[in-house]
Amino acid sequence: MKTFNAILYGADLPAVGVSVSAYFVGHRLVIHDMAVEAQVASLVVSVGGFEHDELFLNWQADGSRWALKAKAPADALAVIATAPAALLPELAKWHQRNRHIHVVWGTIAALAAIVVLSVLLLWWQYDRALGWVVGHIPIASEERFGREALEQLKSDGNIVESGSAVKAVQDIGSQLTKGSRYHYQWLIKKDKTLNAFAMPGGVIVVHSALIEATDNPNELAAVLAHEVQHVEQRHSLKNMINSAGWATVLTVVLGDVSAAGAMIIHQAGAMYFSRDLEDEADRLGFQALERAKIAPQGMVTFFQKLEKEPGANA
Repeated sequence: MKTFNAILYGADLPAVGVSVSAYFVGHRLVIHDMAVEAQVASLVVSVGGFEHDELFLNWQADGSRWALKAKAPADALAVIATAPAALLPELAKWHQRNRHIHVVWGTIAALAAIVVLSVLLLWWQYDRALGWVVGHIPIASEERFGREALEQLKSDGNIVESGSAVKAVQDIGSQLTKGSRYHYQWLIKKDKTLNAFAMPGGVIVVHSALIEATDNPNELAAVLAHEVQHVEQRHSLKNMINSAGWATVLTVVLGDVSAAGAMIIHQAGAMYFSRDLEDEADRLGFQALERAKIAPQGMVTFFQKLEKEPGANA
């Protein structure tokens, strides 16, 4: 059997992944020295990276999502050379696209991005330029960005990831996000302030005090619907990049989500949106409640409570 080097992302693993070696046996993908494997029939081939030249094998098992990225071009070729026949059509598409992109862009991709950003700054309004950049950041990069920021947030402690309260938040959140392009994570932070916030990539954090202040599930749903729209409309990503500066824009565009996460995680939970963005989140959140068949009156009653509480933010 021929092994190839890769980076494994998945449940209980660091956000930056773990270096592994892997190989194909029959119709199985086996991760060497780890109790992880996948049936070839369940594998989905995708691309990543700024130049879209990174090869990913994705699958789900027991409710967990896994991704295996070939570590280097030679490893990607080894995947193609050793993969079972059933996987070859999808791998052939990746290989053909990869060759085309390298011919067109090659090593000038990063320089081209910087040139485009410079032109945008010179000729467009700031908000329009920032919106253009945010709109061209892949969802996968934004989700990696959110996971990296979340890991740093967890290091501060007081994050609750399981239990009845988290389950209640997850159940309501899943109703509000059916069909979303994001894979949401729902967490509770033990905190006495009335607050909830959304981080890029679908990470929603609700303070325990805010949950205690709700009188019924509809009021909690109203808060979640509002925060979900900050993710869906990419308000959180735009605000964080805007606050951290254009250096962060470049790190995100060029794929260095770890550096970007370290630069802006201190803003989580203390982020304020413009009145226009808050109104948009309210309006679209109201519509999301109606689509999910959740009584939207909770948005009115609970936000009236927040207006009476100094320092409340949701």
